Amino acid sequence: MQQKEEEGQKNAKESEECQGRADDTDAEVSAEAETPVAFVPQNLPAATIDVEIPPSISQDIEPSVFDDVDSLPESFISVATGPTSSPTLSISTISDFTPTELGEDIEHGEEKVPARHDTFYFEDGNVEIICGSTVFRVHSTVVSFSSPKLRDILSQSTLLHAPTPGECPRVTISDSAEDFAVLLKMIYTPGFPPRHEVPEFTVFASLLRMTTRYGFSSVRDQLVKDIRDAYPTKWENFQGAKALGEDFFGSPKPHPNAVLNLFEAEKVQFAIPFAAYRASIGGFSALMSDKPGTVLPPRTLATAINGIHVLRAAASNFAHIAVYMGFLRVCSNESCTLNVEISSVKKRVIAMEKVCSAVIDKREGGLLSPPSLGHLLCTKCAKHVGMTHAIWAPDVWRKLPPAFNISRSWDDL
Repeated sequence: MQQKEEEGQKNAKESEECQGRADDTDAEVSAEAETPVAFVPQNLPAATIDVEIPPSISQDIEPSVFDDVDSLPESFISVATGPTSSPTLSISTISDFTPTELGEDIEHGEEKVPARHDTFYFEDGNVEIICGSTVFRVHSTVVSFSSPKLRDILSQSTLLHAPTPGECPRVTISDSAEDFAVLLKMIYTPGFPPRHEVPEFTVFASLLRMTTRYGFSSVRDQLVKDIRDAYPTKWENFQGAKALGEDFFGSPKPHPNAVLNLFEAEKVQFAIPFAAYRASIGGFSALMSDKPGTVLPPRTLATAINGIHVLRAAASNFAHIAVYMGFLRVCSNESCTLNVEISSVKKRVIAMEKVCSAVIDKREGGLLSPPSLGHLLCTKCAKHVGMTHAIWAPDVWRKLPPAFNISRSWDDL
């Protein structure tokens, strides 16, 4: 009897413990059921949302599925309130990115396809050459035959390692598309460039660069000869030239700075002193040009400024000589500025100031060109000034290379 009572008490105790555990479980379930779920509103602000993904399906979901937040099942979206054992995915709405950032992503994500050149893209060509954003398709035998350096670029060993879009080998070179197009025109067009006609400056510059780089010596020699005619090294050639400096290239006439930059880059040394002189004619404002192709390197700019000061000092000396000679003359021509009595000192000083200004003032050909004094002096008096200039100018010519810090003399070039 006592044994049965003990077994009953034991069973009652176990029943109470089971009931307690069940109550705790119900309380936890009730608490979870009462926890509110925060759903994403329709007008989603620019913010980052943490998305809970049930462990059972987290392995099968790719992040790209959630590009559109509105397409998510509501049961997947809740605001995280604390640490969780389930993996989370951070989604940024489109409003989190600026248009610039999106554009950069698109630009960097897509490779730009080079555009075909309008003229030099032959469908029967067997090699493609890329220059910047332009692709040329040419015949390797034609291009290689004209230049050993081009032959090396298009050699079989190079092309074997080149990408082959459409089974056509493709190589990339550093030349600009404009320069390379001029080179191909020279290769494919008989008689170009014409021997008795100077092309416009942009074409001339491309020819000089390409013939120097790829070894077209005969064409380059002709270009250099043309340069020597317009950029002389001897005073007598300067006096007899038909066209000087940038006037040699015709229309559109290039900026003197652009010509000077070309000669320095391609090491046409003999032409640099006169090119610097031509650039100095426009004065300091022209030297400071910021237009494309006309910006002078710091050292070149400094030497050109020094040259201007040297030339102006020399011109001032010449003007003083001319004024002194004129001051001692009395002209009988009433239309001449020197038709003033020497005893009238004030009037003669005013007359000499006009002559001095005309000698020093800028003129189209620069200070080496004879001054135009027809509006001040009679023919006879102007001739005397011209004779003085004819003695002065050759001496200044000899000093051009050192004036622009290029060399000690013309003979060193």
